[in-house]
Amino acid sequence: MGYFKVPSTVFGLLVLGFILSSTLAFANDLATRGYSIIPAPQEISLKERDIVVDESWGVRSAMADGMAFKRLTSGALEFYDLAFKGNGKGKIVLKLVASPLLKKISAKQEEQAYRLEIRPDLIVVSSSSEQGLFYGVQSLLQLLRPRENGDLVVPEGLISDWPDLELRVIHWDTKHHQDRMETLKRYLDWAAYFKVNAVAFEIEDKYEYPSHPVIGAPGAFTKSEMQEITSYALARYIQLIPVVQAPSHMAFVLKHKEFEHLKADPRSNYHACMCDEEAMDLIFDMYQDMIDATPGVDYFFVSTDEVYYAGSCGKCKFEYNETNRSQAWVDYVNRVHKWMAKRNRKMLAWVEYPLLSEHIEQLPSGIIDAIMGPYRDEVWIANENSAGIEQLAYSSMQGAELLFPNYFPTEYRNKPIDGRLKDAFRTIPDVREKGAQLIGTFAAAWDDAGLHNETFWLGWATVTQYGWTNEAPSLEQSTNDFFNVFYGYNRPEMAEVYKLLEKGARFYEALWDRTPSMERDSAFGSSYGIKPYRLMDLTLEMPKLPRVDNLLVEPRFGTKYQDKIAQARELISQNDRLISLLFYSLSRVGRNRYNIEVLLSIARLERYAMNMVSKMAKAEDYLLGAAKATEKQKALNQLVEAYKLVDEVMEEETKVRGELTRVWEKSQFEKGRSVDGKHFVHVMDDVKDHFADRRVDLGYMFAPFERMEMKQWKGQLRELIDKYSKKNNLVIDGIPVERLED
Repeated sequence: MGYFKVPSTVFGLLVLGFILSSTLAFANDLATRGYSIIPAPQEISLKERDIVVDESWGVRSAMADGMAFKRLTSGALEFYDLAFKGNGKGKIVLKLVASPLLKKISAKQEEQAYRLEIRPDLIVVSSSSEQGLFYGVQSLLQLLRPRENGDLVVPEGLISDWPDLELRVIHWDTKHHQDRMETLKRYLDWAAYFKVNAVAFEIEDKYEYPSHPVIGAPGAFTKSEMQEITSYALARYIQLIPVVQAPSHMAFVLKHKEFEHLKADPRSNYHACMCDEEAMDLIFDMYQDMIDATPGVDYFFVSTDEVYYAGSCGKCKFEYNETNRSQAWVDYVNRVHKWMAKRNRKMLAWVEYPLLSEHIEQLPSGIIDAIMGPYRDEVWIANENSAGIEQLAYSSMQGAELLFPNYFPTEYRNKPIDGRLKDAFRTIPDVREKGAQLIGTFAAAWDDAGLHNETFWLGWATVTQYGWTNEAPSLEQSTNDFFNVFYGYNRPEMAEVYKLLEKGARFYEALWDRTPSMERDSAFGSSYGIKPYRLMDLTLEMPKLPRVDNLLVEPRFGTKYQDKIAQARELISQNDRLISLLFYSLSRVGRNRYNIEVLLSIARLERYAMNMVSKMAKAEDYLLGAAKATEKQKALNQLVEAYKLVDEVMEEETKVRGELTRVWEKSQFEKGRSVDGKHFVHVMDDVKDHFADRRVDLGYMFAPFERMEMKQWKGQLRELIDKYSKKNNLVIDGIPVERLED
C-alpha cells in the first residue's frame, strides 16, 4: 500500500545530514505519477499502467437519479467534454456495499468513506452510502488527466479513503458584499468538489428577515431564494449553516432608528443590551427567520463573537466587570442553546473572550466551539472537554490584510510571518497536543477588508485537506494539488502568481501614511473595554507646489517616501511578469477563468499603486527642475510635464477602477445598491473600522488615493501654470485648452 501517513516518531530517526521542514516535503504515490486529488486520499496503492478513459465507456449505477451518478456524468462533460456513450468495453460502476473499507472507523466517517478500484476496462466506486459514492466520484473526476495527444488517463490501482474529521466547514462572510445566486451555486459545487460538507454563511443584512424587513439590505435574499440555495447545498451533502451576529457586531441592525433604543450604550451601535427582553426577542426573531430559511439543516451558528461589552447596559442589575461580563456571556449562551435545542438545531459558537476559563463548566454539553486554535491553553481545553463541548480546529485565511491573503511567508506589519497556509497545517497537531478533541475544521475568511471570495479558494481547500487527512500530505504537495485541481493540469505556475500577488498586496498595504481620521469619529471602545480611541485614515501627502514668482519649492514627496518609491520601481518589473502570467493563464487554464480575471483586476490595482508613487516622485522632480531652469520657457515646460504625469495617474485610476468594478460585479451585486425604491442605509460600526466599510461602494480600495486630493492638486498646478505663462508671456504647449462646455 502507498501509505503516506507516517508516525511522527519515525522522523526523529531520519538524521541524514539535513533538517526536515515542518511540512515534510515528500510526495505521495499520486504526486510522483503526476496525478492530484484534494483532499489527498488516506491509502493509495498504484500499479505502473495508466488506463485510457474515453467516450466509449459506460456508467452503471443502481441509482441513476442519485447525485453521484449525476455528478460523474455532468462533471466529465464540464471538465473534459466527455460524454459516456457506453458502446465499448470500459465500464464505470457505482455500487453500494456494506462497508468499502477493511478497517474500523466511526459511523460518521463510514458515511463519507469510499473505495476506488481502477483496472483495465473497469473502474469501481463503492461506498456504504450515497455520500461516499459522491466523494468517490469527485476523486475520480480529479484523477482524469489529459495527455498531450488528447487522451484522458487514470492510474491503475486502488484508493481507500475516509475523513479523519467528520465536519469540514468553510466560511462565507457577506458583511460588505452580496454574491449573486449563480455565484453561490458555483461555490457550492466547488466546495463539494473539495469534500467540504458545511458552509457557515455569515449573512448579516443580506437576508430579508420577514419578521423585521427593515434589517434586510436592498435586494437581500428572499426566503424562497435562501431555501433554494439550502436545498442545492444539501443535495451536495453540504450543510448551509446560518451565522447571525448577536449580541455584538450588530451595527447592521442597531443603525436603524427602529432599534436604536436596544443599544447596550446609546453611544454605540455595536452591541445590543443583553438585559433587555425586547432586544432578546429581536435576536430570537432573527434566529427563527434564518431557521425558516434553511430547512433540513442540522446546525445554527449563534456567533457570540467579540462580546466585549456583555452586561454594560444600564438595564443590567450587576456591575460591569470582568467576572460579570463572563457570566453574562454564559447566561446568554445557555439561554440560546435551550432555545435552539427545542428547534432541533445543534449550536455552534465562538467560545472565547470575554468568557473566563472557570466559567466554562457552566456551559451546556453539545455546543460546538468553532474557534479552537493553538493560542488556547491546556486548562481551557480540559475545561471544554469536561463540559462536553465539541471543537472545530479554527484557521483563518483572512484577517485584516488588504487585497490578497498572506498565504505564504512574508513580512507583515514589520515582522516576518510563516503565512496562513503553514498556520493551517500546524493547527490540528498543535491543539491536539494540548488535549483538544476535534470533530472538524473551520476555515474562516473574513470580509472585513473586502477581499474577493475568489482569493480564498486556496485557503478553504487547504484547511479542508487537513480536516480530511490530518498532518498529511506535505503542504507543498497540497498546494500543488490545489492548483492542478482548481485550474486544470495544464495550468501555468500559479504558485508564483499567488506569491507575486501577495507581494504586491503587502506593498499596497504598507504604502500609506496612517493619519488621524478626518472621516470618522473616535471608536467607542475596543476589546480592552469602553475607552474611545482615534481612528486612522490611509493616505499620502502630495508634493508641495512652487511659488508662482520664483518657482521655488521644498522637496517633500521624494524625501519622505524615498524607500517606498524605490520599492515601487523595483516591484514594477515583477508586476509585469505577474500580469503576463495571468494573461497567459487566461488562455491555458481548463477551468475557473473568472478566478483569473479577479486576480488580474487585483494585479492591476497593485500596479496602479506602484505607478502612482513612481510618477508622483517624477512629477516632483519636474517641479524641482522648473525652479532650476535657466530659461523661463524651459521652466514652464517642466511644470507642464508634471501636470501631464498627474493627469496620466488620474486616467489610470479611472481605468483600473472601472475594470475592477466590471469584473467583480460579474459575481457580486453592486455594493450599496438601491432596489425597488429601497436605499441602502450606510452607517459605520462605532467599534470596528473595517476597510471595506469606509465607502458604500467598491471605492473603498481607492479611498487612500482619494484622500490625496489629486484632482484638487492638479487644478492648483494648472492655475499655477496659467499664471506663470501669463506673467512671463509664454506659450503653454502640451496641455489641451479646456472648453467651457467641458
